Amino acid sequence: MRVLLISNSGRPFLEHCRNIVFDFLGRGRKIGFVTAASYDDEAAYLRSAQDALSELDVVHLHTERRPLETLAQLDGLFVGGGNTFHLLGRLQTAGLLEPIRERVRAGMPYAGSSAGSNIAGPNILTTNDWNVDGLTRFEALGLVPFNVNPHYKETDPAMAPFSETRDERIAQYLHARDNPVVGIEEQTLLRCESGRVTVMGQARVRLFRRGGPPRDYRAGDVLQV
Repeated sequence: MRVLLISNSGRPFLEHCRNIVFDFLGRGRKIGFVTAASYDDEAAYLRSAQDALSELDVVHLHTERRPLETLAQLDGLFVGGGNTFHLLGRLQTAGLLEPIRERVRAGMPYAGSSAGSNIAGPNILTTNDWNVDGLTRFEALGLVPFNVNPHYKETDPAMAPFSETRDERIAQYLHARDNPVVGIEEQTLLRCESGRVTVMGQARVRLFRRGGPPRDYRAGDVLQV
């Protein structure tokens, strides 16, 4: 399988990783862009992706408008950011989880940013988002064997004193579940191909495992997951 996990899309949209995305998805190919994580103007979100990825043929994979037909015609998929619970719920309703999983397992490249990265793991329980939709099923695509925590920050000056850190919340997850968690800092990516997970971008990722200390990786490093 080929999976690209991006912490954040950034401003301008994908500016920090556009060439990596082109290299991964392949210039000139037909790519479906999923806007389903957004509560805002999905058409505007699509246009921002089309402008940023002008060397690709970017079409809208809309979860309520014949999504299975669109998926069947794609060379690759890019799932954008927003609210992870909202995204997963719409994919569930559209019956898209298993078809996407099958296409990616068959070789279709999958790229995701933020919420789109979250759903690549076994479940979405390490998202930073609020479950405002009241979703009750949290299993995701399972394209990679680890959970993702995008926008990872070890410490945040804006936090109130003595607030829970991200590391503490991930440790709580690992008390209940035993699959690893990878925190991805901003402007950082993971490229996953044939079982090899390589760090790319400008900052670091942190790998958390049950029963051991976290380990940091930077661009060029291969995660031991």
